[in-house]
This record gives sequence, structure tokens and C-alpha cells, in this order.
Amino acid sequence: MKPARTKTNKVFFASFFFKKKKFLLPFLFVAGTANASTWSLPDLMHDLAQVHAASARFTERKTIQALSAPLLVSGTLRYVAPDYVRKTTLQPVPEDFVLDHGQITMTGPDQKPQIFAVAGNPMIAGLVEGVRATLAGDLPALEQFYTVKLTGTQQNWQILLRPRDKNAAHFLSWMIIQGAEQKITAIDTQNANGDHAEMGVSEDIDAP
Repeated sequence: MKPARTKTNKVFFASFFFKKKKFLLPFLFVAGTANASTWSLPDLMHDLAQVHAASARFTERKTIQALSAPLLVSGTLRYVAPDYVRKTTLQPVPEDFVLDHGQITMTGPDQKPQIFAVAGNPMIAGLVEGVRATLAGDLPALEQFYTVKLTGTQQNWQILLRPRDKNAAHFLSWMIIQGAEQKITAIDTQNANGDHAEMGVSEDIDAP
């Protein structure tokens, strides 16, 4: 026969559970805080390096000193690890920017391509490696060309990049890349001449 649950039993068990709960809560809170605080820049780079290919649409608002009103730009982005990045502008005029195996090809409305090599040109590398190295999770390259500061959480992070090369710094003051887990959601750039661009990104990661 099961013993009857008396009022005394209920009070004892309730008191015991409450004491245990009070005892465990601080440890649970500390454990959760510890897990969050251990997430770092190398962890983010590792997560990003797992993405082998992705496509996106972008909208960009450019504030240019020479123009009286902001310029609105839209188009598509394509990334294939580790060093293929393509930005295709569709509006207001067609333009194409391709970084492929260390070579940059830029094509404007006149359809005449201009080709540059990244190798041996710190200024060009300092302007394009911020996005490529972040997409690839290439922390050594990122820290070679920029000072890097990570803030936020795994679900809502932000990287502040400042060029190390003086020539690159004459063009680019800083770049901020924002994201959530393995996806980039925004890229903001501030040029040394005061021009500013804010790009919103809607990214879809290819299935492995």
C-alpha cells in the first residue's frame, strides 16, 4: 500500500524542490553566460568557412558627395568558396564586378572590361579582401589587411574593419559587415572622402 500524501509531505517536497531550484539557478545562469561569452571571432570564421556557395539579392543606398541626392542601386551577389565573388548591378545601370582567383574584372555600361590583379597591390587587396575573407572565414587574410573588431552574438553579429595599408585607408575609412550565424545581412562602407554606402543583403546558402 502506498503511503498517503499528507499535507506535511507536500510541504516537505515543495520546500525541497524550491531549495534545489534556488541552488541550481545560479549555476544554470552562469553556465549559459559562459557558453555565450566563449563564442568568438575564430568561432564565427569557422562557421562562415562551412559555406561553400551562396547567392543573394542586394539593395544599396549610396551617399556620394558629388550628387545632390542618394543613389539607389540594386542587383545580385554570388559567392563560391574560397575566392569567387561577383556583384552584378542591375539598376540604375548595368555593371559587373568579379573577383576570381585573385583577379578583378570590372565591366560598366560600355561593356569594356577592366582587369586588375590583387597580388602585389595592397591597396586593391585592402578594398576587396574585407568581403571575400569574411565570406570565406579566412581570418589570417582578414587580419592581414584590417584591424578586426567583433561585437554582438552568434545570431546578430557585427565586424568592424579598418584598413592597415595607408594607401587603402586613403580610400576606405572603415567597413562594417553584419550578419546572423552563417549569413551576411548588411555591408556598410565609409570612404575617406565622405562617400557612404549602406547595402542590405538577402542571402540564400546553397545546399552542400
